[in-house]
Amino acid sequence: TKDKIARVSGAEVDITERTRVLEIRGSKVQRRKAHKYAVGIMAQRTGPVSVREDYEDGDLTMLSVPQEAVGFVTGQGGNFLRSIEEEWGALMFFVDVDLSR
Repeated sequence: TKDKIARVSGAEVDITERTRVLEIRGSKVQRRKAHKYAVGIMAQRTGPVSVREDYEDGDLTMLSVPQEAVGFVTGQGGNFLRSIEEEWGALMFFVDVDLSR
């Protein structure tokens, strides 16, 4: 996952196993994006990812997916979603959208 964050943000990302500290190196924009992506990945483990208006760095595209199509988009065990991420160099989340926050 750290490699995926590094690939899509352009930053260098390392994690210290002993202290569980995520170290992010790069330009200000690369660090901001890597931090944003890491927060999103951690959030999706416990519930929906929230997107705020200040998350827009020119790297955000949102699509409304009807509930009946969610299974198709994710694929069995999330395989289809992960294959799209790999092919296009993207991170994909299902999000709770509230741009008023």
